[in-house]
Amino acid sequence: MEEIFVNIETWLGALGAWAYVVAPLVMMVVAILPVPAEAPAMANGILFGPLGGSLVTWTGAMAGAWVSYEVAHRWGRPVARRFASERAVSHIDQAVESAGWWGLIVLRLIPVVAFTALNWGAGLCGVPRRRFLWTTALGIVPGVVLFTWSGVGLSALWRRSPLLTGVVVAFVAVGSIVWAFRRRRSTAS
Repeated sequence: MEEIFVNIETWLGALGAWAYVVAPLVMMVVAILPVPAEAPAMANGILFGPLGGSLVTWTGAMAGAWVSYEVAHRWGRPVARRFASERAVSHIDQAVESAGWWGLIVLRLIPVVAFTALNWGAGLCGVPRRRFLWTTALGIVPGVVLFTWSGVGLSALWRRSPLLTGVVVAFVAVGSIVWAFRRRRSTAS
């Protein structure tokens, strides 16, 4: 475990000022692809501290969300029509429109709703750009703070007690796996 923290800090620290370019780009890529963003957000907290890390994480996540939205908005609709009937697409559009801005905010605050899927889905469903951007900007703040500051806390905890940190990380990992397995099993039945 110590090796992971040392490697992240060493690699990002070796980048010097370029870390302020690379870290948001990593967050941007993570926001575009269906890859969990928690680890890079925590790394940002470790390297840049709670406030700087949150700003870097938020900026990269917003850029990636916007790219995903624009690609889906521009080219995704014709693809969606190939796989779903016009009626189905229309029903989805109506549901999204009736949920309005409040629905987008709520979805951003629910941890099990995939960030990337929401970005792409909003573009596909024709959510107005301005609504998408401001609800994303506001709705991702709690997650950004939670995961970035977790990295700060995890790094500080590691420096004080590597054994306790290992136990905490193992507990969270095992708990997450058990939770995901149970959730998958319950949705399969």
